[in-house]
Amino acid sequence: MKRSEKYKLYEVLTALDKSEVRQITKMLNSSFFVRRKDVQKLFEFLTPFALKAKVFPAKEKVFQKVFPSKAFDYALLRGTMSDLLELIEEYLLIQYRRTNKIESRQQLTEIYRKRDVSKCYQSSVRKTGRLLDEQPLRNAYYYQQLLHFHDEKMHFQMTNQRTKNFNLSELSETLDVLYLTRKLKHSCKQLSHQQVFKTEYDYGLLHHLLPIIDQAKYLEIPGVAIYYYCFRFLSEEDGRPFFQKFKTILKDNRSIFESSELKVLYLSAINFCIRKLNQGHTEFSREILDFYQDGLEANYFLEDGNLSRFTFNNIVAAGIQLKEFEWLEVFIQNFAPSLETEYRESTVHYSRARIAFTQKNYNAALLHLQSAEYKDIVITLIAKSTIMKIFYELKEFDALFSHLDSFQIYIRRREVSDFHRSNYMNVIRMVKKLVKLLRTRTERAKLRQEILEEDVLSERKWLLDKVAE
Repeated sequence: MKRSEKYKLYEVLTALDKSEVRQITKMLNSSFFVRRKDVQKLFEFLTPFALKAKVFPAKEKVFQKVFPSKAFDYALLRGTMSDLLELIEEYLLIQYRRTNKIESRQQLTEIYRKRDVSKCYQSSVRKTGRLLDEQPLRNAYYYQQLLHFHDEKMHFQMTNQRTKNFNLSELSETLDVLYLTRKLKHSCKQLSHQQVFKTEYDYGLLHHLLPIIDQAKYLEIPGVAIYYYCFRFLSEEDGRPFFQKFKTILKDNRSIFESSELKVLYLSAINFCIRKLNQGHTEFSREILDFYQDGLEANYFLEDGNLSRFTFNNIVAAGIQLKEFEWLEVFIQNFAPSLETEYRESTVHYSRARIAFTQKNYNAALLHLQSAEYKDIVITLIAKSTIMKIFYELKEFDALFSHLDSFQIYIRRREVSDFHRSNYMNVIRMVKKLVKLLRTRTERAKLRQEILEEDVLSERKWLLDKVAE
């Protein structure tokens, strides 16, 4: 373990950028925050190391720079580091309050109430109300802030305006909407995780609430309806009617959700479409690519300018499914620089290999597959699956069976999700049956039916094409 990893202070320092370092320096020069020069000296000494992501210097060296006239005292150094960390945390909280005006105004309103300054309180309440009305979000965050707003007004009224009607109905309605929004959102997250990792979750009161939501006015509230329909299409055997309603609400109400939230909603829809596609519903290919193209255009899939390699690979798969090769070439050129440096080369090579394979340029596909080292298990699984198909297309059956055996061993020895394990074991089993079919030319209909009935099978279309040849 690197020495830097032992200190929370250094972890925070390495997360700062140059502009933040300059602002904290100004803060440390203020006597309002700091009266000890040693804290400032410690910050000035450590930041050059942190900005360059260097290992935390020897503690004896740090102490000598901060306390040049004293003998080494580790307790004194740790105490100074702790004080500096608290000041940096205070800076981070100040910056958070500056960028979250509604929450800051809510806190100020509460302070005015507790100090019994009525005019300032009333003014702050009006400003908070305007901020809530003017900001576009109508998601769980909005209802949380609205609940805080109603709750604060109720406290003031109960103390200062006892003869007036209280806003208890508004508070109760907001509380219901907030709970339903957060409960449905969390349940969608549980369900998505459950489907990938084959685990079971207790959904608590949700199944009792679903009939109430379905019959009441709550589906008129987009923040509730979007997660209600999301949960229904993820949980129902045939979720297509709920999926269509989800799409309509999403299209008409994107402005009321944050980008990070929209990314999750888009991925939930895409995962549903992928599942349907794997079940043989080929019409969902266009749905998948439409969601990806729309999300790319709106920058939902980028985080700090980076595009996940998993999302990149899924987009390529969707484009290949629809043979959108010209669009894919533009996509790769535009978004390859957004991939993590560590995975960029292998991801691009594999993407081009998949395209070359689809275009039946098998030599080019193999060349791309052999040109990069794959560090990600999922990418490795897909790469091995592609090599399997290339050997089949080239009628290299000895190489194919050797590859299938090593592929099977790889799956058994690696920690992969239940979904991927089941999927690729099914693929291997079906390919072995396909080769036997090719040699004997018998029972085509039986194998075709097996392929159609298999629940999890990512290579279903390719297998069916091969059976039909």
